[in-house]
Amino acid sequence: MPPFALQLLIAVALVGLTFLVTYPLRVGAGTVDALDAALLVLALVNLRVAWTAANHAGGGRAPAWFQLAGLGAAALITYAMIRALTPTS
Repeated sequence: MPPFALQLLIAVALVGLTFLVTYPLRVGAGTVDALDAALLVLALVNLRVAWTAANHAGGGRAPAWFQLAGLGAAALITYAMIRALTPTS
């Protein structure tokens, strides 16, 4: 397993964790999920570190499998962030 794959797995695990834990924070008339937002920021940082490492290890271009997995992880992070920061009443 390449070393940058571990960072990608950590990012995906953090996204998965957001579906299990919650910490609602009251903002205005609704609530947002502050813990999920913080975990997703960490997931995004891990994804960025993994992407940089994959590009560096591959001579300036990440492997195709990593690009697909990274884009999938980015889509999951985006979906979960929208879900966490959309106010609920």
